[in-house]
Amino acid sequence: MPKNVLYVHGIGEIGGAEKDLLSYLCLLDRTEFLPHVVCPGSGTLIEEVKRLHVPVMALQLPPWRKLKNRFQVPWAVWKLVKIFRQWNIDIVHVNDYWWAPVAYLAAKICRIPVIVHIRAQIEPVRIKQYWLDKPDYLCPVSKDIENVVLSMAVTPSHVHVTYSGIDLDRFCHTEDQREIRRRYGLKDGQPIIGTVANLFPHKGYEYLLEALVEIKDAMPDICCFIVGKGSEAYQQKLFQLIEKRQLMANVVFAGFQKNVHEFINVFDVFVLPSLMEGFGIALLEAMAMSKPIVACRVGGIPEVIIDGVTGILVPPKDSNALAKALVGLLPDEQAKRRFGEAARKVVEERFSQEIAMKRIENLYRDLTGL
Repeated sequence: MPKNVLYVHGIGEIGGAEKDLLSYLCLLDRTEFLPHVVCPGSGTLIEEVKRLHVPVMALQLPPWRKLKNRFQVPWAVWKLVKIFRQWNIDIVHVNDYWWAPVAYLAAKICRIPVIVHIRAQIEPVRIKQYWLDKPDYLCPVSKDIENVVLSMAVTPSHVHVTYSGIDLDRFCHTEDQREIRRRYGLKDGQPIIGTVANLFPHKGYEYLLEALVEIKDAMPDICCFIVGKGSEAYQQKLFQLIEKRQLMANVVFAGFQKNVHEFINVFDVFVLPSLMEGFGIALLEAMAMSKPIVACRVGGIPEVIIDGVTGILVPPKDSNALAKALVGLLPDEQAKRRFGEAARKVVEERFSQEIAMKRIENLYRDLTGL
């Protein structure tokens, strides 16, 4: 009889972590495991889960370390206990470590094993603060994160690096760019760079915009797409910078897009200017579409991008280095083609959804004795 797996997630909008979760729901072997989800009742994630016909329960999980929420924690734990028992859950999989303590407390009461994903770069102090030495398995999404976890004396056999994977059929190179070009009034031959990431300060967009000032001197009609949504305050800060630097005609904020591959398809180069990045699923999406990459050398990015082979890595917070890399790469058709072809090959060999799902299912089997 299949085992019941419950995925616990505390964010309602869709970013990289949520895409990963949705891929698990699609690919999980239903002959062995049946997925269930707990997530916020507002946002696009719960609607996507319902569309997949996966049982889902709406629950707003309180932040673990905010004092004003301390009285909500027991209530959330009790709600999870009721859900675990109602669905006869066999495994609890916390989709990011922020909600690990609340889920762990409920699972402990019900005597259910727990897996916790760690998807972002993490400070060593967080290991104890978020009880990450307690779950049965931890799944950091990069070796960079694994090193931090192990430095805090977490039992090595409990730590399993689990790279994210993507749908190689959905993200593949296509020549048809007409719809996006028509929608945004893009000219033939116009140089286009872009990124896909939620709008938060750690994504380093201000450094990309500063680089764009330099790039514009060499390529006046350069167009930069920013696909994603997030902090309104941060977005307003970026708008002010764009106006100050007179980049209004060069930047397109496309907002959240369900079909990001349509946008990546028109990029000549994909850019990720992050100041910190656990892994970067958007990088895989661009690489699968044979796009050359320029990204910052932080977190798990060097485990995905091979400098000089699939793209170019630059130091974080260095607009000059970012601009230099892009100005050199954009007109070099041979280099872009070489990087793009190598990028697609790397994704096929190491980062498909099927490879990622097999790693996760093996952990489930270990925990349930299948």
